[in-house]
Amino acid sequence: MKIVDKLLHFILGVVVLIVALILLCAANPGVREVAAGLAQKIGPIYVPPAEEDEAAALQANAEAESEEPQETKYTVSMDPSLFVYAGELEHVVIDTTDDNTTPSYNDYNDKRDLTDTLDESAISDYNTGNDEYKNLVEEGDDGLLQLDDYLNQTVKKSDAKLAEPEVTDITDPQEAQTITDTVPLGETGEDAEFDELFYPYYHMLGEKEKKLYKQIYANANALTAEFRPVEECTPKQWIAAWDCVFYDHPELFWMDNTKYYEYDYSGSVIKVGLQFYSEIPDVEKAKTRFNDVANEILAGAADLETDYDKEKYIHDTLVNKITYMFNSLDQSAFSSIPNDYTVCCGYAKAFQYLMQKLGVPTYFVIGWGGEMHAWNIIKLDDEYYNVDVTWDDSDPMTYDFFNVTDKKNLMHTRMYQSRYLPACNGTTYSGLENTAVDPKKLGAANDKIYTDAYEYSADLIELLSKAANSKKDSADIKLVISREFFIEWYRAFFGTQYLEDADNSLTYTGDDNSTLTMMFERLDSGDYLISHHVEFST
Repeated sequence: MKIVDKLLHFILGVVVLIVALILLCAANPGVREVAAGLAQKIGPIYVPPAEEDEAAALQANAEAESEEPQETKYTVSMDPSLFVYAGELEHVVIDTTDDNTTPSYNDYNDKRDLTDTLDESAISDYNTGNDEYKNLVEEGDDGLLQLDDYLNQTVKKSDAKLAEPEVTDITDPQEAQTITDTVPLGETGEDAEFDELFYPYYHMLGEKEKKLYKQIYANANALTAEFRPVEECTPKQWIAAWDCVFYDHPELFWMDNTKYYEYDYSGSVIKVGLQFYSEIPDVEKAKTRFNDVANEILAGAADLETDYDKEKYIHDTLVNKITYMFNSLDQSAFSSIPNDYTVCCGYAKAFQYLMQKLGVPTYFVIGWGGEMHAWNIIKLDDEYYNVDVTWDDSDPMTYDFFNVTDKKNLMHTRMYQSRYLPACNGTTYSGLENTAVDPKKLGAANDKIYTDAYEYSADLIELLSKAANSKKDSADIKLVISREFFIEWYRAFFGTQYLEDADNSLTYTGDDNSTLTMMFERLDSGDYLISHHVEFST
């Protein structure tokens, strides 16, 4: 289901609430004014005269719903750098008048053509439709490509880089032959072995690409800047192998994420180059510093018994240690271990490296989070989970993106080889960090935590009806809603106003000055307390 459809379904739920409020007009005219105010906020809706009875109101509403739907155009005017691709929005016009417009998801989606570079057997589940992550993507389910105003604040912390390779086209056959004859292979790494549980990207590759992967890995360790591919290959095959080395090996922190190759008149790569950070001139000295800090962090997990306890310790340590900041090393684990300043790529590589050292399979994930973004997948027992240390690094620290399923991993969409990592459906270790909420202790009207618009609307209607019939001047109704439902709730009532800049309350006023004020408060559990205050007109 497309995200626009989901939004419309939610609004329908809100419309149900408005219509029900209208039906309370006979009990209290102030309720009618509040309903009219809500209707004006959400959009045109039939509001019957006060003298009409309930049957007439229902009939009028049914007639309104049966009318032929009109094509609607929505214009989204916002900072283009905060725009999150939301799938195929047929009637959306994006205002991109800013010269600094950043690329959308589609601008990146097809940049890495993996055809003929991956081992078909390694990704057969994905290709045959049995992969649950692929099914989520195709269904457009929660947590994938969507436009979430509440979460747009996190887009500012999505800065993974996929640098385009530097390329030289050798058109002279004699020059190409000279390069082939004189450029050495460097290290071939033919004896290297990579455990599938810890190095999944290697095992996605075809046999030729695996040999290239081993050669890249060996030459990166040997600091060999230029060499000839061990196998005849196309640029696509070389880049696929290089990407997989970059994703699998955070310990190669001195290797820049840019690369170079030369290809001849036949399209074959005849010379490749690795680039190493000039900011790390002495790699051996840097290794010592890197290992010293890493071992100091790892020592804190020595007495922890479970993989979950180790994971939470590393997560919390990195959040407390790292400051989100751009720098020339921010795509490397060195920017976060031992340095303390990095962006999403540095967070993800640090988490990957430290958890792997603790013997817990943890993978680097590249994808879309409003811009190119990086996070992790971790295996605990026999289940897989998403972890985004970067987006949990807030003040105060949260666990909103700690051990979540693909469906609940809001605004994260895997791309390229990361699509073929295991689907994340684990629940055993989800939500253990958040304090369980007791709605009654918070003064809520009932013990529920609402997860959808329809139940929320129905119960709120009933509670408002009781309040109106009580003939009181005002009423206060508190309800608790889930974090996932809050995204929809916030979008429907607060629109495109960004949460970080917005007030946490919204008031609707009727013509006779009756009002409904809604306020939200984030709870330690990650859920939200919604307070509804109604002032009835007299």
